[in-house]
Amino acid sequence: MDLPAVETPTEATAAPSLVALADATFEQVSPYDGVGFRHHCKRLFTFATMLMEAEGLSLDRDLAYLIAMVHDLGLVSEVDQGHNYLQRSRALFERITKNVDLPEHDPQIVTECLLYNHRLLPVPNLSPTADCFRRAVIIEHSRGLKRYGLDRDTVKTTFGKYPRGNFDRVLLDFTWRTIKREPLTLVSGVFFGAGPAAHTPTV
Repeated sequence: MDLPAVETPTEATAAPSLVALADATFEQVSPYDGVGFRHHCKRLFTFATMLMEAEGLSLDRDLAYLIAMVHDLGLVSEVDQGHNYLQRSRALFERITKNVDLPEHDPQIVTECLLYNHRLLPVPNLSPTADCFRRAVIIEHSRGLKRYGLDRDTVKTTFGKYPRGNFDRVLLDFTWRTIKREPLTLVSGVFFGAGPAAHTPTV
């Protein structure tokens, strides 16, 4: 059954804040009960922004929150298209922000944050900002064993603030959906594969 499409602001309606848009999109697209999936996204946002701050990188926090909250929704969206779930997450992001006045940013960096966050190894030509998202995912899935210089207690506090809940069951469902729909992406294009072409930032 198709999930309801997120209402996209038009020129005639006031655009919601990016945080409100992120939360509304997540609520409408995610099929899961419990806090597991939501807390996973919030931990990712927290770790990514910690890494960016530690490394002197700048990305609007609300935009970073939106990226984090939608980064896995391509796994469950029934209305967005793409050859793998990362591409569908990017399509969802583009759809819901089509008529939204986003803060100044480099669109290529946002694309990289959405497409390469599940890479297990360093990605050639990946922007430092997108690599923070990639490493934040590794911190998350290693349950803090990998921290990339972040303070141990701060990372532990984040896991305590956003408990794991039923996220292990969500991960099992993610795996089943991927095996059923796009098994080859597990070894080509999601966890491994080529990186983006070198580019010059636009801002």
